[in-house]
Amino acid sequence: MPKLWNRGELEAMKQPWKLPKYPLLHAASTVLILAAIGSTLAQEQTTPRVKAPDFAARSLANDAVPKLSALAAEKVVLLNFWASWCYPCLLEMPEFEKLHAQFKDQGFTVVAVSVYDEFEPAKAFQDEHKFSFPMLFDHKKEATERFFVEVVPQTYLIGRDGMLIPIPNPKTGKAKLKVNDPTIWVQPETYDFIAEVLQR
Repeated sequence: MPKLWNRGELEAMKQPWKLPKYPLLHAASTVLILAAIGSTLAQEQTTPRVKAPDFAARSLANDAVPKLSALAAEKVVLLNFWASWCYPCLLEMPEFEKLHAQFKDQGFTVVAVSVYDEFEPAKAFQDEHKFSFPMLFDHKKEATERFFVEVVPQTYLIGRDGMLIPIPNPKTGKAKLKVNDPTIWVQPETYDFIAEVLQR
Protein backbone atom coordinates (compact mmCIF):
# COMPACT_ATOMS: atom_id res chain seq x y z
CA MET A 1 0.00 0.00 0.00
CA PRO A 2 1.52 3.37 -0.99
CA LYS A 3 2.45 5.76 1.78
CA LEU A 4 -0.24 8.38 2.50
CA TRP A 5 1.22 11.83 3.03
CA ASN A 6 -0.40 14.40 5.30
CA ARG A 7 -1.68 17.83 4.33
CA GLY A 8 1.40 19.57 5.71
CA GLU A 9 3.63 17.63 3.33
CA LEU A 10 1.36 18.46 0.42
CA GLU A 11 1.36 22.17 1.31
CA ALA A 12 5.16 22.10 1.22
CA MET A 13 5.03 21.29 -2.47
CA LYS A 14 4.02 24.80 -3.55
CA GLN A 15 7.36 25.92 -4.94
CA PRO A 16 9.07 26.16 -8.34
CA TRP A 17 9.97 22.89 -10.06
CA LYS A 18 12.49 22.48 -12.86
CA LEU A 19 12.01 20.35 -15.96
CA PRO A 20 15.25 18.38 -16.36
CA LYS A 21 17.05 17.90 -19.64
CA TYR A 22 16.54 14.40 -21.12
CA PRO A 23 18.48 13.49 -24.29
CA LEU A 24 15.67 11.29 -25.58
CA LEU A 25 13.08 14.02 -25.23
CA HIS A 26 15.32 16.97 -26.22
CA ALA A 27 13.52 18.95 -23.51
CA ALA A 28 14.94 22.35 -22.76
CA SER A 29 15.49 23.13 -19.11
CA THR A 30 12.53 25.16 -17.92
CA VAL A 31 11.43 26.29 -14.50
CA LEU A 32 7.91 24.97 -13.87
CA ILE A 33 6.06 26.92 -11.24
CA LEU A 34 3.05 25.42 -9.50
CA ALA A 35 0.63 28.34 -9.23
CA ALA A 36 -1.12 29.13 -5.98
CA ILE A 37 -4.57 27.68 -5.37
CA GLY A 38 -6.39 30.91 -6.17
CA SER A 39 -4.76 31.32 -9.58
CA THR A 40 -4.69 27.71 -10.74
CA LEU A 41 -8.47 27.43 -10.49
CA ALA A 42 -9.51 30.91 -11.66
CA GLN A 43 -12.05 29.81 -14.27
CA GLU A 44 -15.74 29.54 -13.37
CA GLN A 45 -17.84 26.44 -13.97
CA THR A 46 -19.46 28.21 -16.90
CA THR A 47 -16.55 26.89 -19.00
CA PRO A 48 -17.72 25.72 -22.46
CA ARG A 49 -17.86 21.94 -22.75
CA VAL A 50 -14.80 20.33 -24.31
CA LYS A 51 -14.38 16.72 -25.41
CA ALA A 52 -11.30 14.93 -24.08
CA PRO A 53 -8.95 13.97 -26.92
CA ASP A 54 -8.02 10.31 -27.26
CA PHE A 55 -4.48 8.91 -27.22
CA ALA A 56 -2.59 5.66 -26.77
CA ALA A 57 0.23 5.19 -24.25
CA ARG A 58 2.41 2.32 -23.08
CA SER A 59 1.44 0.54 -19.87
CA LEU A 60 3.93 0.58 -17.00
CA ALA A 61 2.56 -2.77 -15.83
CA ASN A 62 2.86 -4.83 -19.03
CA ASP A 63 3.45 -4.57 -22.79
CA ALA A 64 -0.02 -3.24 -23.59
CA VAL A 65 -0.55 0.11 -25.32
CA PRO A 66 -4.14 0.96 -24.35
CA LYS A 67 -6.15 3.91 -25.59
CA LEU A 68 -7.66 6.35 -23.13
CA SER A 69 -11.07 5.75 -24.71
CA ALA A 70 -10.84 2.03 -23.90
CA LEU A 71 -9.81 2.63 -20.28
CA ALA A 72 -12.52 5.26 -19.88
CA ALA A 73 -15.41 3.29 -21.38
CA GLU A 74 -18.58 4.15 -19.41
CA LYS A 75 -16.50 5.53 -16.54
CA VAL A 76 -15.69 8.84 -14.91
CA VAL A 77 -11.93 9.26 -15.27
CA LEU A 78 -9.45 11.32 -13.31
CA LEU A 79 -6.66 11.80 -15.86
CA ASN A 80 -3.33 12.77 -14.33
CA PHE A 81 -0.07 13.75 -16.01
CA TRP A 82 3.03 13.20 -13.89
CA ALA A 83 6.78 12.51 -13.97
CA SER A 84 9.03 10.38 -11.79
CA TRP A 85 11.29 13.36 -11.04
CA CYS A 86 8.37 15.58 -9.97
CA TYR A 87 8.05 15.61 -6.17
CA PRO A 88 4.46 17.00 -6.09
CA CYS A 89 3.42 14.30 -8.58
CA LEU A 90 4.77 11.54 -6.37
CA LEU A 91 3.09 12.99 -3.30
CA GLU A 92 -0.37 13.09 -4.86
CA MET A 93 -0.27 9.50 -6.20
CA PRO A 94 -1.31 7.92 -2.88
CA GLU A 95 -4.23 10.36 -2.76
CA PHE A 96 -5.32 9.11 -6.18
CA GLU A 97 -5.04 5.55 -4.86
CA LYS A 98 -7.44 6.49 -2.06
CA LEU A 99 -9.88 8.10 -4.49
CA HIS A 100 -9.72 5.08 -6.78
CA ALA A 101 -10.29 2.65 -3.92
CA GLN A 102 -13.30 4.59 -2.68
CA PHE A 103 -15.09 5.11 -6.00
CA LYS A 104 -13.96 2.34 -8.37
CA ASP A 105 -17.07 0.26 -7.74
CA GLN A 106 -19.21 3.23 -8.80
CA GLY A 107 -17.71 3.54 -12.28
CA PHE A 108 -14.66 5.68 -11.48
CA THR A 109 -11.01 5.22 -12.36
CA VAL A 110 -7.74 7.11 -12.31
CA VAL A 111 -5.45 7.04 -15.35
CA ALA A 112 -1.95 8.40 -14.68
CA VAL A 113 0.35 9.15 -17.61
CA SER A 114 4.08 9.74 -17.23
CA VAL A 115 5.27 12.63 -19.43
CA TYR A 116 8.61 14.46 -19.89
CA ASP A 117 10.13 11.36 -18.37
CA GLU A 118 12.09 8.21 -19.16
CA PHE A 119 10.52 4.77 -19.10
CA GLU A 120 12.76 3.03 -16.56
CA PRO A 121 12.35 5.44 -13.61
CA ALA A 122 8.62 5.69 -14.28
CA LYS A 123 8.29 1.90 -14.34
CA ALA A 124 10.42 1.57 -11.20
CA PHE A 125 8.03 3.88 -9.35
CA GLN A 126 5.03 1.78 -10.36
CA ASP A 127 6.86 -1.47 -9.59
CA GLU A 128 7.63 -0.19 -6.09
CA HIS A 129 4.16 1.11 -5.22
CA LYS A 130 1.91 -1.10 -7.37
CA PHE A 131 -0.91 1.39 -7.79
CA SER A 132 -4.17 -0.31 -8.64
CA PHE A 133 -5.21 2.09 -11.42
CA PRO A 134 -3.73 2.27 -14.95
CA MET A 135 -0.24 3.77 -15.00
CA LEU A 136 0.98 4.69 -18.48
CA PHE A 137 4.04 6.10 -20.23
CA ASP A 138 3.61 8.65 -23.04
CA HIS A 139 6.05 6.88 -25.37
CA LYS A 140 5.00 8.76 -28.53
CA LYS A 141 4.09 12.06 -26.83
CA GLU A 142 0.50 11.75 -28.06
CA ALA A 143 -0.96 12.61 -24.67
CA THR A 144 1.47 15.48 -24.11
CA GLU A 145 0.60 17.07 -27.42
CA ARG A 146 -3.17 16.50 -27.38
CA PHE A 147 -3.62 17.82 -23.85
CA PHE A 148 -0.99 20.57 -24.26
CA VAL A 149 0.83 19.40 -21.14
CA GLU A 150 3.44 21.96 -20.13
CA VAL A 151 3.35 21.64 -16.35
CA VAL A 152 3.26 18.61 -14.07
CA PRO A 153 1.29 17.59 -12.19
CA GLN A 154 -1.69 18.35 -14.39
CA THR A 155 -5.06 16.68 -13.88
CA TYR A 156 -8.43 16.52 -15.66
CA LEU A 157 -11.80 14.99 -14.84
CA ILE A 158 -13.62 13.28 -17.73
CA GLY A 159 -17.31 12.41 -17.60
CA ARG A 160 -18.92 9.25 -18.89
CA ASP A 161 -19.81 11.15 -22.05
CA GLY A 162 -16.14 11.87 -22.74
CA MET A 163 -16.46 15.58 -21.91
CA LEU A 164 -14.07 17.42 -19.59
CA ILE A 165 -15.63 18.46 -16.29
CA PRO A 166 -14.36 21.59 -14.48
CA ILE A 167 -12.91 20.72 -11.07
CA PRO A 168 -13.83 23.14 -8.27
CA ASN A 169 -11.42 24.55 -5.74
CA PRO A 170 -12.95 23.86 -2.29
CA LYS A 171 -11.47 27.10 -0.93
CA THR A 172 -12.84 29.43 -3.60
CA GLY A 173 -15.72 27.56 -5.21
CA LYS A 174 -14.23 28.39 -8.61
CA ALA A 175 -13.32 25.70 -11.12
CA LYS A 176 -11.02 24.97 -14.02
CA LEU A 177 -10.76 22.20 -16.58
CA LYS A 178 -7.16 21.42 -15.61
CA VAL A 179 -5.76 21.33 -12.09
CA ASN A 180 -2.13 21.76 -11.06
CA ASP A 181 -2.66 21.97 -7.30
CA PRO A 182 -2.05 18.61 -5.55
CA THR A 183 -3.59 19.79 -2.26
CA ILE A 184 -7.10 19.59 -3.75
CA TRP A 185 -7.12 15.78 -3.56
CA VAL A 186 -6.97 15.68 0.24
CA GLN A 187 -10.07 17.88 0.63
CA PRO A 188 -13.39 16.28 1.73
CA GLU A 189 -15.20 18.61 -0.66
CA THR A 190 -13.35 17.03 -3.57
CA TYR A 191 -14.63 13.60 -2.53
CA ASP A 192 -18.16 15.02 -2.33
CA PHE A 193 -17.80 16.54 -5.79
CA ILE A 194 -16.64 13.27 -7.38
CA ALA A 195 -19.48 11.42 -5.66
CA GLU A 196 -21.93 13.96 -7.13
CA VAL A 197 -20.45 13.57 -10.62
CA LEU A 198 -20.85 9.80 -10.38
CA GLN A 199 -24.56 10.25 -9.68
CA ARG A 200 -25.16 12.20 -12.88
